[in-house]
Amino acid sequence: MKNRFLLIPLVTIAAGLAVVAVPRFQESKDQLSAKQALALVRTLSSAEATMRFKDAAYGSLRDVMKLERLDQRYGFDWVDNSSATVKDYRLSLVTAADGKHYQISLHPSSGCGISFFSNESGVIYQGNALGCSTP
Repeated sequence: MKNRFLLIPLVTIAAGLAVVAVPRFQESKDQLSAKQALALVRTLSSAEATMRFKDAAYGSLRDVMKLERLDQRYGFDWVDNSSATVKDYRLSLVTAADGKHYQISLHPSSGCGISFFSNESGVIYQGNALGCSTP
């Protein structure tokens, strides 16, 4: 019984030290994490589905940005009407002229990293460039 009472404070102290000793993950202000990149593609794909339902056509990147107010959340640096830079990623959303199809790609601006792709099927694909190691 006495050993049990000694064990509880020791485990508590060890757990406290482990929390302090483990470095905390801090997201960089100039880098998009894989989790954030995936969330962005999911949001864009969902917004396209909403636009198709409401307007019977998929929208441009600027239309989707207005609908979801993504400029405020991610800080886009516009390249043209269908593409933008988001932190260290390049985003492209191309819509067919008839509004029946779209393609989204989000890939690192340089170097290796995870890329995400989607289209009107709603399926999101991820991949790495050839020669890059798998994370």
